[in-house]
Amino acid sequence: MRLAYIRGYVTSTVKHPSFHGARLLIAQPVDQADKPDGSPQLVLDPLNTSLHEKVIICSDGSWARNYLKDPRSPARWWVMGIVDPEGSSTQ
Repeated sequence: MRLAYIRGYVTSTVKHPSFHGARLLIAQPVDQADKPDGSPQLVLDPLNTSLHEKVIICSDGSWARNYLKDPRSPARWWVMGIVDPEGSSTQ
């Protein structure tokens, strides 16, 4: 799992058949100081994430392939959660 920011949406006319109908985004992994840390990743978005949101991405390819219902899909990264910008509070 890594923290990342959503930097863009992916539009493609040619892609692996398993990606048809899936929402794909570009996520930039960041370190604890929110500085870029590594290469941007193509991620599946099951959570309807917005541009510039801070998210948790996961590289569990088996979950991604199960989500796409294709055991041969090249999918690996996906958005696991959206980080609350306000932090958690209990009332």
